[in-house]
Amino acid sequence: MAELTLEPAETVRLRLERALATEEVNLASEAGRGRTGELIEETLRSYEAEALSGQAPPLAPDERSAIAAELRNELVGLGAIAERMLADPLAQEWMINGPKRLFRDTGERIERVPDLVFDDDRQVRAFVERLLEQVEGKRLDRITPRVEARLPDGSRLTAAIPPVSSNGSTICTIRRFRLAAGTIDELVSLGFFSQQAADFLAACVRAGKNIVVSGRVSSGKTTLLNALGRAIPGTERVVVCESSAELQLPRILPNCVGYEARPASPDGLPAVTLDALVSDALRMNPDRILVGECRGPETMAMLWSFATGHAGMTSVHGESAEHALQNLVRFALSSGARRTRPPEPRPLRPQLRRPHRGRASTRLGTRRRPRRPLRPTAHLRRRRAALPPTPHRRDVEVAGVEGRRLTLNPLFEGAGSELRWLGSGPAYLEELEQAGFHVE
Repeated sequence: MAELTLEPAETVRLRLERALATEEVNLASEAGRGRTGELIEETLRSYEAEALSGQAPPLAPDERSAIAAELRNELVGLGAIAERMLADPLAQEWMINGPKRLFRDTGERIERVPDLVFDDDRQVRAFVERLLEQVEGKRLDRITPRVEARLPDGSRLTAAIPPVSSNGSTICTIRRFRLAAGTIDELVSLGFFSQQAADFLAACVRAGKNIVVSGRVSSGKTTLLNALGRAIPGTERVVVCESSAELQLPRILPNCVGYEARPASPDGLPAVTLDALVSDALRMNPDRILVGECRGPETMAMLWSFATGHAGMTSVHGESAEHALQNLVRFALSSGARRTRPPEPRPLRPQLRRPHRGRASTRLGTRRRPRRPLRPTAHLRRRRAALPPTPHRRDVEVAGVEGRRLTLNPLFEGAGSELRWLGSGPAYLEELEQAGFHVE
């Protein structure tokens, strides 16, 4: 056999990897690591039996011990590191800047973890490759020096090796997907916003208003979008389109299906773009379309779906509600789509603003009302522990456009559970009252 021309260590490693793949051993679990230890011993004993019969080169006792220790360190040890990283209840994101420089983002602050280290860059590379083995069609090598992948638990992995990684070592970021709350009521119990603001947003969902959730990275956009989606009536047909599947709605709503985009692979598989999926969703007879995040050409496809009478929700990055709406315009204009005639004005509405973790103030906005404008826009703002708390925020309605600027009308004011209604209702207040929102 070809493997007999290899060194004993490489032969044992090759056979062990085959056994692990055959049994689909999960190295990130205690049971998987235990089984890996057993397979290491079984593989070594099998090789020694072949060596005794002259079918393989002999293996000295000290060499056998060195091979076993190296395999345990590489496989079982890396599995323990992966389990600790992926099971940490506080970590929202892990950053590997080098073998000895690992950082954890808890949402409140980014901190170094000095007791979690790798031996060298080779072990970091092996760690990333082991995680990528769980994802079909993903690899990290000289041909593909950078990779993005979604792990089976929903975490997002981004990694690169030199020379793309200019610091000379393998770098990796693992962003974990954790829902702080599953429903709007749970967000209220966490002090995310007041009960009245929650009732307002729930009524917007039931009334079929188009909703945009905006904010910075890790501000809670996906959590809020997922909670709003769970308020969708069960009688509606819902299609979810995401670049990386994170929303739980396809598993929760009775008549909901999900699409996930796919980049082109080194093996020649073509890309499946998010804008193509949004266009396909229009043929799925949806009552409502959810786009996980708009940051490119899919924005125009989403706006077209709104223009054709479909209700929808999405999220977008932005420093403020107004900035997020401007980003939507930029993304749509940069999509390269051609239009045969000037579009009708399609305004944007409410906005939710989050001043610090666990509390939100809501910018709920509108413009003049065509048949399907983008109505509520929830803007979330993240606060680091090093910054002072933000004591006061205002929730506004986008009331119109003056030149190139949006004009705002306050709807809610305050922060977190102190959000209060200001009494200047949006143009569609009557529809919200029919959907169950009543101003006291």
